[in-house]
Amino acid sequence: MSPLRMQRIQTLNELDGLKERWLALERRDGGPSIFQSWAWNRIWCEEVLPSRPRGCLDVRIIEDGAGRPLAILPLFTEAPAGPIVLLTQFLGHRTSFHNDVLLAEPQNAELAREVVRLLLGGLGPRTILHLRDLNEFSLFTQHLTAANSTEPQCPRVYLRADPALYDPLMRLGTRSRGTVRNHRNRLRRQFTVEFRRCSGDELPPAFDTLVALHHKRFSSQKRPSSLTGTTLAFFRHACAVVGEPGFFEITLLTVDGAAIAAELAAHDRGHYFSMIGGFDPDFAKFSPSYLLFLEVMRHGFTDLGCNIFDFGPGYEKYKYDWSPTVGTNYMCCRGGSGPYAKSLAALYRRAFRSRLPRVPNIQGRGVSSADNKPVDAPRAP
Repeated sequence: MSPLRMQRIQTLNELDGLKERWLALERRDGGPSIFQSWAWNRIWCEEVLPSRPRGCLDVRIIEDGAGRPLAILPLFTEAPAGPIVLLTQFLGHRTSFHNDVLLAEPQNAELAREVVRLLLGGLGPRTILHLRDLNEFSLFTQHLTAANSTEPQCPRVYLRADPALYDPLMRLGTRSRGTVRNHRNRLRRQFTVEFRRCSGDELPPAFDTLVALHHKRFSSQKRPSSLTGTTLAFFRHACAVVGEPGFFEITLLTVDGAAIAAELAAHDRGHYFSMIGGFDPDFAKFSPSYLLFLEVMRHGFTDLGCNIFDFGPGYEKYKYDWSPTVGTNYMCCRGGSGPYAKSLAALYRRAFRSRLPRVPNIQGRGVSSADNKPVDAPRAP
């Protein structure tokens, strides 16, 4: 491969000038997910980045000798403890769970290897590179792994399309299946039950309903929700903009016309991503979230023809009830050149891991690994 060069984009004006080249890489066959899209990352820069006063854009463009963009690395850098350390992470790093870079040739292993070499070789003596929720199937992740620069972060839980499982209820174990079926029948006897699917202009009011149900559920459990402040503003904006082409949908479960459960999902490249959910705890005895998932899964696999229903990171026990495949989200936590950066990275890694949620024990739940072998438990972080 001819010599490549790396440039940095550090202002919004420069980023906006990159839009058409970004979109060109985004549209490549076999390219990245919605989480690497121009709209997703540009909205994050508008809604979230300004709330990080010590953060700035640090997008990298890798070009060939003729100036053609071969890769875009959607990154930002902040100084969380002042000038003593610089932390480089993905844009959208707390709102995305399928992270990657954009490559002009997504299946070009040599290009991915060179991108990794340039990225790691360009880390400074005060820099920590922390890339979370890396897509295990990405060539970028695989070459980071080959460079001894990744480690498992958490399980990734997803379902594969299976024509034999025409009813998503069949994915549950025998006991859970009977319970959910009984709850569904009881709900139908007492109420008029309907599902509403919202997209386009219907998304904003449906999103408000989702947020209210989400917070009501978390409040009932006395748990804090991250769906507040700039994160809430980001998702609201993303639904309004990214949802226009049909990427985002919200499905509502209603009884007598009132919503008791809601789920935001993203449809992209044969995947149906489960993003945010909520339900009314006053109806918990009817298992409303499970009833809603039955419809959302059916829609994703049957109506949309998706190959994968993706639950994302596997920190919640309910995700393992559906006989899923369990893969791995990786992370990279690497210091730049010299012992100072490497020591800082080791301390940061330890602190980050201490804040990760616990992974549930899933023994006996019939899950499989990404290569279809049964597993007893997800890989521990």
